[in-house]
Amino acid sequence: MRRHRGGMTMAIYIVTGGTRGIGKEVTKKLLERGDTVFAVSRTKTSLEALQEELNHSRLFGTPCDVNNPEEAAAAVEQCHSTCGEINGLVNNAGVGSFKPFEELTLEEWDAQLNTNLRGVFILSQQVYRWMKAAGGGEIVNVASNLGYVTRPGASAYCASKWGLRGLSATMNEEGREHGIRVSTVSPGLVQTDFAGVSASEKPSGLTPEAVADAVIAALTASKDVGSIEHRMEP
Repeated sequence: MRRHRGGMTMAIYIVTGGTRGIGKEVTKKLLERGDTVFAVSRTKTSLEALQEELNHSRLFGTPCDVNNPEEAAAAVEQCHSTCGEINGLVNNAGVGSFKPFEELTLEEWDAQLNTNLRGVFILSQQVYRWMKAAGGGEIVNVASNLGYVTRPGASAYCASKWGLRGLSATMNEEGREHGIRVSTVSPGLVQTDFAGVSASEKPSGLTPEAVADAVIAALTASKDVGSIEHRMEP
């Protein structure tokens, strides 16, 4: 259930990868709006560090491997029981490994497809059921500019992000009649530590704050707008 405070509607959101980079900025901005955030991260220590830094009463979370169906189901159940009705999900967790196709190992391929695509499917399916029963909700998937174009050395990453855009569009078509909107935000180069490259090496990239603003705009847009597909370039 959405709550109201001082004329502002507050909502409950799950944010994956919510302790660093884009996800951390989404978490901070949602809390600043007055919303409740249930952050999902692989490690307990990262969640504890986030809570210590932000020290916020509306910040909750749990360690979870989004590729594990049992852990995903437990995380969603914990969010619902702790925070209440889930209004939105931000699928932000992602990994990348960039090397020529012929040198890519099966383990590296699986790691990217699992986190970037399979994990989104697993967690979204769990949240979708709650949203359908509640009469609607918002899902925003953080894809990539490499879900529109290709780049040498990015075969697995491109495959995962092209697939994510297809999954998102299909989820939106199926969810529309239930009041569930699924949108995508697809940034280009972002100033975050990712795939072994530090943020300082990307001075011309998008800021994580700018990408977070786009995510929140998609989450909170009027229902009349329909699904949003936001492609961002530096």
